[in-house]
Amino acid sequence: MRGSLAFALATVMVAGPAAPVPESGATPVANRRETLMAACMKDQGFRYIPADSPRRPPSQNTPEQERRSRATYGFKVFAMYVHTTDKEAGGLAALPFDPNDRLTSALSLTQLRAYSRAYDVCLGSAVLRLTGRQVTGRFDLDRKRKKALGQALAREFDSYPPARMSARKYAACLEDYGYTVRSALPSRISSQLMESFVAERNRLAGAEFPIRKEGVEYLPTLSPAQAGPYLDREIKAALADLTCATRTFRRTHQRQAETRERVAREWAID
Repeated sequence: MRGSLAFALATVMVAGPAAPVPESGATPVANRRETLMAACMKDQGFRYIPADSPRRPPSQNTPEQERRSRATYGFKVFAMYVHTTDKEAGGLAALPFDPNDRLTSALSLTQLRAYSRAYDVCLGSAVLRLTGRQVTGRFDLDRKRKKALGQALAREFDSYPPARMSARKYAACLEDYGYTVRSALPSRISSQLMESFVAERNRLAGAEFPIRKEGVEYLPTLSPAQAGPYLDREIKAALADLTCATRTFRRTHQRQAETRERVAREWAID
């Protein structure tokens, strides 16, 4: 389980939809969200350190860099257990993930619950001001962003003949490597192998934590030695996926990366 407390979702009370704040030059919308969060949290009686979120290009790695990354980390699902101190892997010992972790670690349980409620209220307020969209907190934001992304990818690519053709070739390539493809739709094809490893990690977490609290991400407890075989299989799959994507889906993948960036901005995430 990541974190020791199941944070309650706070409802954002608003009179009506607000107009989105215009883009201000090259400042990432997530940075402006963090600035609004800090001011709001101060009003709520808590200190909050804005996290810097520099705008990244849609495609961060060259093909050579991506291959090296996948050869070490796979899809970065089980790598956190093996490369525990590696920030690139999301290593479990590569903390803090957030500059506010050291602040919240000093709070009592009662204070932490109050902080969580204030955080969700302030996040909802910031997202509403920046985008005109209503969310009740971090988990609601993540859920709605994922839904919006899925709809955008389906709308923009699933009916586009060149994308459909390249996705079918992508699927055939993965099947040649021995992997099962559940859907050859352009909006689904590129995430399927990664999702299979996330599902495997979730099954392990489910066996370890049969009783779960809603909105909390549970991670299984694995030693590097225990996680190693999972990562080995993941690396093999990630390299096969990259080979197939490079051969058949590269242009569509680049366009989808732009869609992902746009949707993230629309929800004040990047």
